Amino acid sequence: MVYLSVRGRIWLQAEAMNMVESVGNYIKHRRVPVMVRTGNSYVTFFVPAVSGESVAHTYQVLLAEELKKLGVRVCKYCERGIFLKSTSGDVYKEVTGSDPPKLGSSAKGEEIMKAAKGIEEIIVRSCGVEDIGGFLYAENPNVKRTSHFSTGYVIPVKEVLEVVSMEPQLHSRYALGTRFVRTGEGAAGQMIYYVEVSSAVFSFAFDLDTKYIGRYTFHIDNYGRPIVDIQEIDRRVRASLEALKRLLIEFPVGAKRTRFNPADLRWESIAIAVSDDVWTMPSSFVGDYIQRAVAKKSKFSCNTTVHAYAEGGCSGVDKCYSTLEEAVVGSLEDALNRWAREVQSS
Repeated sequence: MVYLSVRGRIWLQAEAMNMVESVGNYIKHRRVPVMVRTGNSYVTFFVPAVSGESVAHTYQVLLAEELKKLGVRVCKYCERGIFLKSTSGDVYKEVTGSDPPKLGSSAKGEEIMKAAKGIEEIIVRSCGVEDIGGFLYAENPNVKRTSHFSTGYVIPVKEVLEVVSMEPQLHSRYALGTRFVRTGEGAAGQMIYYVEVSSAVFSFAFDLDTKYIGRYTFHIDNYGRPIVDIQEIDRRVRASLEALKRLLIEFPVGAKRTRFNPADLRWESIAIAVSDDVWTMPSSFVGDYIQRAVAKKSKFSCNTTVHAYAEGGCSGVDKCYSTLEEAVVGSLEDALNRWAREVQSS
């Protein structure tokens, strides 16, 4: 297997990347409570955030595109960025082209597991995104596939919590001088609305585990056995890595980007650990995360190589790069080389 763990700090200036609701003409940014220790007490800050669902959605859109390029099957919903994930029998039928198993109320043991095995197998064969990103078939029997990548909330780093800003900006839509202005009571030629915009240095986390891509994970008797052949697994792993590269370099995360593209979007630092088994980077919420990764690796390693970039330079890591792009490309080349050796030995 190849395991990648990404942690970083990214500048997002004047962004509105994760809006959660409209209250009248006021559009609110997602915010979360963050508690930190100050001396002998604790303080809670309510800060802007981008949800893990938003990051996961973006990654899976890129993943669908990369899978299609390599000839891997992707269902008609996932390739359009609609991640229904075979939730119901109706969706299952459209994704797989076959009817789901029908179990009676008296079905037991072996019959249930046989149906579950068939559901997992046919969904994984039918859609590479649902293989890598997971799914939950919520009818009888329930079948769950856990995502092979993990991410979470993108929140301001600890050092900026006291100064992070989030303010509403006034906007208007203008119709005066046209025949489309409403008449009568409440007539108006302008629509006034407010959008909350924030600026901060945000922490970022993403892990990718290739171990069970294309393999059974729900049916206990077949756990870890391949569902598709090694060439197909190879294509899926390569697509997952290419999608991660695009995510980190372009960072096309969030909504309202057509009019609220961040005024500044750049990585202050990033570290990518490539390992032969599960090895996760420390959180980038605190600024010394790269140093903590070096200390962790000195005590525990899974043939881990830490690739890093930082604006002020980085020391102690296995490979330090002068640009973000070099760090991302270098780490993913490392991952691809490891994966290629695994394919050759299988």
